[in-house]
Amino acid sequence: MAEADDRREELREELAELVAENEDRNELEPDAEARFTELTEGIEYLDAQHEKRSKMIGLLDRGAHDDAPTRTSRGTTDRDVVLRNLESDVKAKHLSADAATGVEALLRGEDSTTATRWARAAGDPAYRSAFAKMLADPSRGHLEWTAAESDAYRSAQAVQRAMNEGVNSQGGSLVPLSLDPNIGITSDGSNNPIRQIARNVTITGQAWRGITSAGVTASWVPEAQELPDSSPTLAAPVIPVFKATTFIPYSWEVEQDGVDLLSQLQTLMADGLEQLTNTAFTTGTGVNQPRGVVTALASAGAPYVLTPGTVETLSAADIFKLQSALPPRFQPNAQWAGNLGTINLARQLETANGSRVFPELADGRLLSRKVNEVSNLDGFNAAVTDASNLALIYGDWSNYVCVNRVGASVEFIQNLTGPNGRPTGQRGIVLYTRIGGDVVNINGLRALNIATTA
Repeated sequence: MAEADDRREELREELAELVAENEDRNELEPDAEARFTELTEGIEYLDAQHEKRSKMIGLLDRGAHDDAPTRTSRGTTDRDVVLRNLESDVKAKHLSADAATGVEALLRGEDSTTATRWARAAGDPAYRSAFAKMLADPSRGHLEWTAAESDAYRSAQAVQRAMNEGVNSQGGSLVPLSLDPNIGITSDGSNNPIRQIARNVTITGQAWRGITSAGVTASWVPEAQELPDSSPTLAAPVIPVFKATTFIPYSWEVEQDGVDLLSQLQTLMADGLEQLTNTAFTTGTGVNQPRGVVTALASAGAPYVLTPGTVETLSAADIFKLQSALPPRFQPNAQWAGNLGTINLARQLETANGSRVFPELADGRLLSRKVNEVSNLDGFNAAVTDASNLALIYGDWSNYVCVNRVGASVEFIQNLTGPNGRPTGQRGIVLYTRIGGDVVNINGLRALNIATTA
């Protein structure tokens, strides 16, 4: 539509110039008259097309849950509109380039139709401005909406209802695409060490369904001989997403003085989810929350969990043994993860002549592989009784999958009250989204359990 509007404006400008050039003449020259006819007919045609497109967009927005991909103008699909909006958001610094790339990947995924509807509605600039007005005044902000903002809000709500089909929680307002924390925290801006090294996937449905395999066996085959059966054993892991919530209060003064309240809100929402998932991706139980890597490994036991050569002790031999226990096919992409205390203990290990065993730890590497500090892993402490103390993990972390469902929602609270029921001069936002996580191939990870008895 933008291209057609630009063309219509160009024709109008050329027509105005033509009229100005010939305003002192009684009649137009043949060439000028022919061009005048072309311009007027072109403008009339584009005006008619613009009116048709506007009506069509209204109908398509109201039927946002139809299966067929919609077209907003001649040759322009919803996907085209989404890509233009993403480009604008990146230029305006509402969205990082990495986050935009993640959204584009969704548009090419298995559930591309739902993803495109969501990105079109949640990424509409008119919806972002409507959301900002509602944030500033949850009870009366909608009274200031323009017609475009009202239409954008209705479209977003229709998409949200379609995405939440079969889910009890269907209220609230869809979070604008550029503010959705599940888009921002999957990019390079994440502070969660597990997210940084694990595999991140973004979905629009109720669960992530994958396919894993222990590997395909290849063979050398002589001429004219039947091929051997090299079919792999496939597994189909399913990782559900669980509801995560965060509550954000803000004062009336912040509302009045916050020039960029939306950006601040994005930072707060993302930080809240980061803190929640830091623990879940490490030690989460898998019941109403993601299953952490420690939980998965501890449940699997031997040979995925090793014990030290000397009880209640971390030695250099244990570190070598842990690395060697990982199958060769996972070694090229393997990384270490440990609590800072455990990493510092490894830094202090010395040879018989007093040299450091692992001097490369000063550069964040151990036995030629990167080391990641994961504070939620148990630190080795011989003075504390701990039968399950997975102090060091080594492996290919793409075998742990963090699942992020787009389409976060918020509920606005007009006035917060104190213990006596009187307003505190604050408003509130409750964000709820859904996140999952689990190990999909336990063979790609190994852990060292340094059990202790105080």
